[in-house]
Amino acid sequence: NFKQKYVRTAKFNIERAARQSVFGKYRNSYIDDPRVKHEVHSTANTHIVYFENQLLALKEDSRPYAMDQDSLETRGLYDFHGQYSAPTFTAHPKIDPDTGELITMGYEAKGDATNDVAYYLFDKNGKKLEECWIKTPYVGMMHDMAATKNWIVFVLIPLETQPVDILQQGSKHFAWAEDKPLTFGLLPRRNPKPEDVLWFNFRNAFYGHTGNAFEGEDGCIYLDAPLTHHNKVRIKYPSLPGSWSNSYTSSGQPASSYVRSKLDPNATNFNVEPTELVALDGEMPKVDERFATKAYSKLFLCYSPVGGTYNTIAAGDINTGKYTHWSAGEHTSLHEVASLPRSPDAAEGDSFLVIIANRRDVRLSCILILDAKDLAIGPIAIIELPFRLRSGIHGSWVPRSDILHDKGLCEMTGVTTEIRQKFEGKAVQPALRK
Repeated sequence: NFKQKYVRTAKFNIERAARQSVFGKYRNSYIDDPRVKHEVHSTANTHIVYFENQLLALKEDSRPYAMDQDSLETRGLYDFHGQYSAPTFTAHPKIDPDTGELITMGYEAKGDATNDVAYYLFDKNGKKLEECWIKTPYVGMMHDMAATKNWIVFVLIPLETQPVDILQQGSKHFAWAEDKPLTFGLLPRRNPKPEDVLWFNFRNAFYGHTGNAFEGEDGCIYLDAPLTHHNKVRIKYPSLPGSWSNSYTSSGQPASSYVRSKLDPNATNFNVEPTELVALDGEMPKVDERFATKAYSKLFLCYSPVGGTYNTIAAGDINTGKYTHWSAGEHTSLHEVASLPRSPDAAEGDSFLVIIANRRDVRLSCILILDAKDLAIGPIAIIELPFRLRSGIHGSWVPRSDILHDKGLCEMTGVTTEIRQKFEGKAVQPALRK
């Protein structure tokens, strides 16, 4: 029961016909082949979510591509039935576990190098509830976001977008700006106005992905995420000297850890000083999604040894800072964890963890299933795949109960009811040779 297909984006179709790359560097349309100047550049390969009875394949430079949940056929660009006007859409929208609402945004929403952000809120049926356009203090990457029951948190990373005249010379879209702070924007989730946004600053540092956000009893918003105290993605201005720092400080302590930032809607001081929750140099944090937008305690994330790829899963308690872990070994790299509650009413974090593993020693991939309550023993099941998957990093788990019409992945044309009754789910009984 496995199926994979390319998302048939405009870029995919054009380059399949051309049999070569036609588009230029990522988010630099100025060096494209002139024939694709006005084409959508998305590869739709960063993340995928399930919403409004379809899959949405996401790349933050463009709107989503919709795909059929069963056949995986590409339906085309999705603009929420004409309700979404921004040309960009985050790779990490949030879905409220209680209301089913989708919370999203697009940055550089009026074109390359513009400091416009478009915030949208849709109900579970895809009806637009909110739209608000705001301006950012500077133009940079806004890869992820966070939400609580009443607030939206934007994350502006000092991977600064290059000015148009620099892009026209063939530059990469982003470059690390050592003079820019890591910045957080706070906006009401409902009935927002552009003037409502508040901007909070930390020093020059890197955020990749958010873990969760919630509202405290003190009225403040708390944002939790891995924080790295250097340029983790290694994109910088060509003129900047110096070598790259690794993931550990000179004292051997991790230069990255899972931290909490306090954002006060009534603040007069807009400087932020995060506090450490779990001392792990990890990324791709996941929480029990039933607790998204709310106070929580359980955390799952991937981390790596010094200089290695992500090959270890950790299950942490943010209240105690303690964690357990399991390592897949030096020849294996892991994708993002999906947390599946053991039952609908299971305690927070009482779940099975599903993760794709790429094994470099045998050049194959597999799917690992682990018990979060006994993580250290390793996988309780391994689903072997007879081929290697590309590293997709992000992914989503969709419970069967959420799928409106589940036809299954296997094409059953020609398979009659009689055949299914006779063979489906029954063990093979080979004849014994004499």
